[in-house]
Amino acid sequence: MNRRRNARGFTLLEALIAVGMLMLLLGALAMFVEDLTRTRQFSARTAAQTRSADALYSVLEAALQTAVVDGGPLGSGVTGTDRSVRVLSSRTDAGSGSVRELARAAFAALSATEIGESSGNITVTRGGASSVLPATVRAMRVRYWSEGGWADSFDSLSAGSLPQAVEVALWFGVAAAPLEEDNFGTPDRVRTIAVPDAAGADGANFMPEAGL
Repeated sequence: MNRRRNARGFTLLEALIAVGMLMLLLGALAMFVEDLTRTRQFSARTAAQTRSADALYSVLEAALQTAVVDGGPLGSGVTGTDRSVRVLSSRTDAGSGSVRELARAAFAALSATEIGESSGNITVTRGGASSVLPATVRAMRVRYWSEGGWADSFDSLSAGSLPQAVEVALWFGVAAAPLEEDNFGTPDRVRTIAVPDAAGADGANFMPEAGL
């Protein structure tokens, strides 16, 4: 009898406290999962941006190592605008293979490398095969250093020489509205690539200057 008399259920207040603590735990768990998801998305986005920038710069630098001024029936060796660039090179595998293989490649047919941006996607084309880089960009800007100044377009046949350097700047993300050049801000990635075979000592010894 005493055992039955001492036994009692939860009061309404205790039940409300228990429910409140459970809600707090569930809320904390939801916030943790959301933060973890954001971290994973940020890491994946950053990795894609790094891979895209490295791939773009690597491809362009390799092509410019052996770029030609005149591609004969293929046209200008280096031609481009502020959103795209096309390079004709005598070989694209510099630094690999035996001396005999490199010498054979140097006299092989010209290879075209094209890089362009459209609707936030960067497309790289080599040897007729195209691939879209994984990262989306708000903008890509290409500039060409020649005769002591930057230009937004270049044609090696018209200039009679190669550009001394090519700069590619990238702004990652999705643009809410079309960007004007004045609204670009600081690029997320930028690299200035010197062209070894540019005419004159300035081309061979070109040193990129920050803030140009």
